[in-house]
Amino acid sequence: MESDKKKILIVDDDSALQHLIDRFLNFNNYVTEIASDCRTARQKFRSFQPDLVILDINLPDDTGLTLCEEIRKTNVMIVMLSSMTDNNYILEAFSKGADDYVTKPFDLQILKARIEALFRRGGNNSTSKSTTNSIVLDNLKINFYRREVILNNRSIPLTALEFDLLYFLASNPNRVWDRSELIAAIWNKDDYDGDDRKVDIHIGRIRKKIGDIEGEFIKTIWGRGYMFELSGSNTVKLAD
Repeated sequence: MESDKKKILIVDDDSALQHLIDRFLNFNNYVTEIASDCRTARQKFRSFQPDLVILDINLPDDTGLTLCEEIRKTNVMIVMLSSMTDNNYILEAFSKGADDYVTKPFDLQILKARIEALFRRGGNNSTSKSTTNSIVLDNLKINFYRREVILNNRSIPLTALEFDLLYFLASNPNRVWDRSELIAAIWNKDDYDGDDRKVDIHIGRIRKKIGDIEGEFIKTIWGRGYMFELSGSNTVKLAD
């Protein structure tokens, strides 16, 4: 049934590429809408309520990075699409809340694989039967099934990948995880491009959002990796 299909909003001012992606994703059983500028994208986003947005950076009326930051406040997944390969643009896209970054030109099958990997990750987490509902650590609560992080009674907007990474570390505390282990646990093979720096970028974003700038919870173990440390008054309570 069409209501069971994932919905994708494609935002790109290149009409030829836009329609190419649109036809390809429709053929692969996705429901799609298209927009060529930020104004239209905002309208479509409200009415269409997509599960994932493919978003170009260069748009005629605003930057896609601005739009990315706006829609990041929801649980939608975001794949940035751009011809810009400079690391500064890529890092900024992730800092604004992108779940992935694909550079033009690209293979449509690779784009499809990355989209499927994001949906798989979300689906796998939502149906896990072996994980407790919540982790409560002082004023920080991580609810697995609602995929929600509450800090000081305030909801913290994390991307799907950020949530997965934080929950994994918090539910496996006092153990050092190197980057390759975290990549194997969190990233899917299809959407991992071999760049270990992604781990550092996402850890940095999580720390900033939960006020863990000094690494009180997520410790950097230099030369080894990361650890969610529980010591002293820092104890985790597992809740149903």
